[in-house]
Amino acid sequence: MIEKILNIGVSLNQDNSLNRKIRISNMISLFTIITMFGYIPVAIIYKILGIVILNFLFFTSSVLSLYLNYRKQHDSAFLVSSAYGLFYFTFGSVFYGLQSNLHFFIIIMCLIAIALFKSNLVLRVFIATAVICFFALVIFMGNKPGIIHFTEDMQKAQNIISIVNLFVLFLITILFFVFFRRENILFQKAILEQKEVIEEKQKEIIDSINYAKRIQFALLAGENLLNEYLPEHFVLFKPKDVVSGDFYWATPTEDGCFIYVTADCTGHGVPGAFMSLLNISKLSQSINENKITKPDWILNYIRTEIIKALNSDGSGKESKDGMDAILCKLNLKGMKLEYAAANNSFYIIRNQEILTCKADKMPVGMGHDDSVSFTYNQIALQSGDLIYTFTDGYADQFGGPKGKKFKYKQLEELLLSVHHLPMYEQRRILEQKFVSWKGNLDQVDDVLIIGVKV
Repeated sequence: MIEKILNIGVSLNQDNSLNRKIRISNMISLFTIITMFGYIPVAIIYKILGIVILNFLFFTSSVLSLYLNYRKQHDSAFLVSSAYGLFYFTFGSVFYGLQSNLHFFIIIMCLIAIALFKSNLVLRVFIATAVICFFALVIFMGNKPGIIHFTEDMQKAQNIISIVNLFVLFLITILFFVFFRRENILFQKAILEQKEVIEEKQKEIIDSINYAKRIQFALLAGENLLNEYLPEHFVLFKPKDVVSGDFYWATPTEDGCFIYVTADCTGHGVPGAFMSLLNISKLSQSINENKITKPDWILNYIRTEIIKALNSDGSGKESKDGMDAILCKLNLKGMKLEYAAANNSFYIIRNQEILTCKADKMPVGMGHDDSVSFTYNQIALQSGDLIYTFTDGYADQFGGPKGKKFKYKQLEELLLSVHHLPMYEQRRILEQKFVSWKGNLDQVDDVLIIGVKV
């Protein structure tokens, strides 16, 4: 029965902290009701009308507080029980005098208010009022008797009641802290249970992401394929998260050329990885199934397919999903490079100089006029040329002594300083420089650099 009363208004759909406050409020109301059942008859027997009314109102306010909790009006319930408690112990002290020890209950009401009130403003006003009431009683009442005139029999009863009040005060204090301890134990137990659930869910998510990583890496250009068609090359690939929005993909063509793509999809992590899988599928579809091998036509086709796929719900909502990409078609026999580039330019180092291969300022995807075609570019290669394609992750990384971006100018200088070294050594230095520059800062984006020596 007591447990049911304490849980009036408690719901599993509510925050545990709120449920704890409701139980505290119900406990106070229940204790008050039981106490008033003893105090009201005493006041009636001695025909003290003011005390009868005061006790009856305290009884009524406690019942009202339980009712308000039942109706889910918890803030009102907390305010009623706390405010009338302060009123009762203040005026009870005025009626009985300080020898009744009722003014000490004002301290308990402050503790209860701290436990119940959510609003800092309401709490401050309540505590300020309680402090004023307490010290006003101590200063102005002192050893003066209350306004009620006691007969000799009533005085004896009052002495007993004063001792009972001290006992009740002690009992309430103990119960209050015992109840809090019990609630805290339950709260901690609930937290531990939630922690176990979260850890289990986290494990499932991590396992799923790791499996997605295996799928994504299986779709990237394999090392055997790259070694077959690009004898001297390196790939520096450092995803920001487990899976990546950056990707590199390659395929030979029927006309004896080799196409490889360096791409940066919208976002990183899981959303970026989904976009990378979509773009890889469209690349394979355009080149291997539809036999489109001209670089600009490939990007135009993929853009159309991406827009169609991402607008499949017919919402027509504007977005910028897609990818920035460099698509290179390499003809090593004819020493020719054909390319089309979306947003990301790239470099060719020849005779100690950097040649910048410009990109179209538009993405492969949504958020741009799709009636504008990508530009077809062709470059005659020379023996010893080094082609460096990359996404923006390396240049955009914050770090160094001042925590600034690495920037493309510094990347150009770094590539010029290492381009004469073997490709594996270039990769090692680039990675080492990136880690050193980043220092203790977080990696801000996926990083991808591909170097090819002709």
